[in-house]
Amino acid sequence: MQILLLDRKDFMDKRTIGILGLGVFGRSIINTLRKYNCDIIAVDDHEDVINHFEPILARGVVGDITDHDLLQAAGIDTCDTVVVATGDNLESSVLAVMHCKSLGVEKVIAKVKSKTTREVLLKVGADRCISPERETGISLAKNILHQATTDVIELDKNVSIIEFYPPQSWIGKNLAQLKLRQNYNLNIIGFREMPDGVLNIDTSPDYTFKKDELLMAVIDSQTFDHFEDITK
Repeated sequence: MQILLLDRKDFMDKRTIGILGLGVFGRSIINTLRKYNCDIIAVDDHEDVINHFEPILARGVVGDITDHDLLQAAGIDTCDTVVVATGDNLESSVLAVMHCKSLGVEKVIAKVKSKTTREVLLKVGADRCISPERETGISLAKNILHQATTDVIELDKNVSIIEFYPPQSWIGKNLAQLKLRQNYNLNIIGFREMPDGVLNIDTSPDYTFKKDELLMAVIDSQTFDHFEDITK
C-alpha cells in the first residue's frame, strides 16, 4: 500500500468531498470542484494521475479503493460526501460503497452503468446512483456543493436547469413580490406538488410559493455560483 499525502488545508471550515477513481468522470468532478471553496480527497491507483491533480487536492492517495484501511488512512471518514466514480467493476464499487458507509460517510454517490448495478449498490448502502450518460461530472459536482438543490441539469457551460424546494423566507410570497428574474436572473419555469409529480408550468406573477412544492428554474452559471445566498 502506497500513500501519497498532500495535506495543505485545514478541513474544519470547508466541506470535504472524496472522489474514488480518477477516470474521465472522476476528473471532470474534480475540475469543477476546484473552482469552489471545498477540500478534495482523491484516491486512484495511478500515481501519475494523483500527481497531476496534486496542486488542487487537500489529500491524494495512490492505492486500491477497495482497501478499507487505505480509505481510512486517506481521511475518507472526514468526508461529507464521497463519489465512487469508477463503474467498470461491480465488486470494486460494492466494496468501496460499503467501506465508505462503515467509515461513517453521510452521503455516498456511486457511478453505475446498468439497472442491475444500480439496484445492487443501493442495497449495499449507496445513497444515490448516477449514470454518466445521463448526468455529467460537472452537474454532479455542482449538485453536491449546492445542497439547496435536489437536481441540476447543465444545458451548456453557462446555463443550467435546477430543481429545489423554496426557502422558508419565500413561503407565502408570490413571484411578483420576490422579483427573482429581475433581482437574481432566476427564472421559475414550473413546480411539482410531489417529487415524481407532473410539472405544472402555470407560474404567473401571482403564483404563491408553498413549503412542499418542488420548483424548477433556469439559472445562469454566475447566479448559480451564489445560489445558496439567494435561497437563505
